[in-house]
Amino acid sequence: MPRIEMDLTDYMRVIRKRKRIIILTFILVLVSTIFYTVRQTPLYQTSCKVKLEQRKSVASILTELITWAPGDQMASHAKLITSYQIMGRVADEMGLIKPDISDERRMAVIRGLQGQVSAERVGNTNMISITTISSSPHKAAALANTTASVYVKYHFENKKLEASNVKQFVKGQLDSYLKQLQQSENALQKFRRENPLVVERDITFSPIIQNDPRVASLKDEIVKLELDLISLESKYTSEHPEVQTLKRRISKAKEDLTETLDQITSQQKELSSKEIELVQLKRDVSIAEDIYLMFKKRYEEARILEAEKAQDVTIVEPAAEPSRPFKPNIHTNIFIGILAGILLGLIMAFVTESFDTSIGRIDDIEELTKVPVLGVIPDINSEKGKKKFADKFIKRKKPSKMNQFNRLVSLFEPSSTIAEAYRSLRTNLDYMGLQKAGKSIVFSSALPQEGKTQTLANLAVVFAQSGQKVLVVGSDFRKPMIYSLFGLQRSPGLSEVLIGKIPLEKAVNTVTDMVLGGFEYDKLLNTRGVENLNIITCGGHAPNPAELLAFSRMDELIQEMEQKYDIVLFDSPPILPVADPSILSTKTDGVVIVYKAGKTPRQALVRSRAQLENVKARIWGVVINNVKAQFIEDVTPYHRYRYYHYKEKK
Repeated sequence: MPRIEMDLTDYMRVIRKRKRIIILTFILVLVSTIFYTVRQTPLYQTSCKVKLEQRKSVASILTELITWAPGDQMASHAKLITSYQIMGRVADEMGLIKPDISDERRMAVIRGLQGQVSAERVGNTNMISITTISSSPHKAAALANTTASVYVKYHFENKKLEASNVKQFVKGQLDSYLKQLQQSENALQKFRRENPLVVERDITFSPIIQNDPRVASLKDEIVKLELDLISLESKYTSEHPEVQTLKRRISKAKEDLTETLDQITSQQKELSSKEIELVQLKRDVSIAEDIYLMFKKRYEEARILEAEKAQDVTIVEPAAEPSRPFKPNIHTNIFIGILAGILLGLIMAFVTESFDTSIGRIDDIEELTKVPVLGVIPDINSEKGKKKFADKFIKRKKPSKMNQFNRLVSLFEPSSTIAEAYRSLRTNLDYMGLQKAGKSIVFSSALPQEGKTQTLANLAVVFAQSGQKVLVVGSDFRKPMIYSLFGLQRSPGLSEVLIGKIPLEKAVNTVTDMVLGGFEYDKLLNTRGVENLNIITCGGHAPNPAELLAFSRMDELIQEMEQKYDIVLFDSPPILPVADPSILSTKTDGVVIVYKAGKTPRQALVRSRAQLENVKARIWGVVINNVKAQFIEDVTPYHRYRYYHYKEKK
């Protein structure tokens, strides 16, 4: 079977063919979306904004040194707002947590609030937006404003506590260095009392020593290390490894300073040992005094910071109660439902098409069966036809017969599109040399309910209308339909002729029998060529149809029919279920297979052809029946609506 790539026309054909699946899927998805949207609890959203000020005061330097931490400060504040600690205070503020509540319940309430609150930085500003979601507009606004106020209070308290801790720590360090300064001054005074004759010639050299770059560098390093030690001791104990390391570095720096000063002092050859000792004592006093004054300054700055009342976090935009919910968004959900319905419908249509084993192209049918397609019969609108035909032409308006009369389109609607299709089938058979190759043709199909009897009956009518003498033989003993289709009695018929009960002439029904069976007299008389139509029904019930058709009497009967009639058309059961068509095809001049488009699997058609070839039957071709534009790619919408139509003259 040839592989043909799909183009835009093929996609449109699949959509037309599976439009019911697409529409049903679309409706189900849309209804489900609407139902889900209506069932959702409405959620309200609001937000407030807080502003963070980066205040720089005299005490901020020490605070930054002590509390410095890496990372984005604004992101840290946003995460802190939704932290467990802040949400716990919010729950207490809003009265959501009772005093006797369990820890598990308290945690569940706080976690629930964390799910309702989110915070993020507003662009590149120093503002943070606090967004809350709740099923009540009042609760949403209250939660946002409460969270903002709690965080403002928390930040202010934390700032005050931090300043107080810094002041206490600096106060302890200040007392320690005051004692060191006093000890250095007492030692200097004691030396002067004991050595009043030592001339303070070190004054001349003191500026040289103090201005020495090595001395200045070591002093700066000692001061920096002392400040780092203060920062670490505010976080860790004195036993912490980093604290111990820093202390060792300070000791080493002091030793280096002492060695440097000793080196400078030793260079002064004219100084006596007492003078050198005096210089060392004055150096110790100077260092202790510098460190003490530095901590004195930091202590005063910490006191100022603790006394400050300004807040770094302020509410710049309080949250208002939302007027309408933001979820569910009915219009958005419906739009998504429409898109999802269309997309899922198309997916279901193409998936269904991929599992369809029927044949979708006339070329594929010819390639698969190796026989030509003789005709394409459009679909009959049974509901419209039932009302139209039954009301006009049926005298006995029995529900059981209405559908049968409706199917004789060539007889009752000769100007219709379907009648023209049967005429095209007749023309194709004529051009294939039907008169020269043979007169008897068996009409069968691969499976039941493919329209073989309807095709045979309408083809017989158009053959009769062309002036040829036609005999329709109801050789389907399994499920006969010919007699009811033409409004005839089932018996006597073919079975009685085969067993020799009656001669062939007695079993033939003509237009007279059709009138007596219920057809309108005027209509039949006004139909050209209907007098050429002759019908033999199946007759009485045959217990062994295959054996009955295999009788030698059947061969003689077919020869007799071919001598008396121009065309002999045999109705037969389906090929695959029973052996009747295989037996009958060996006795006639050929077989026409009727294939119902969009229903019969391709493998069934292949097996039917193989079964007929096994008995060496001649296959004239395939008639595609019940064609809709969406089932056969080669049939365009033009074929679907109108091949050729003309109006009868009044």
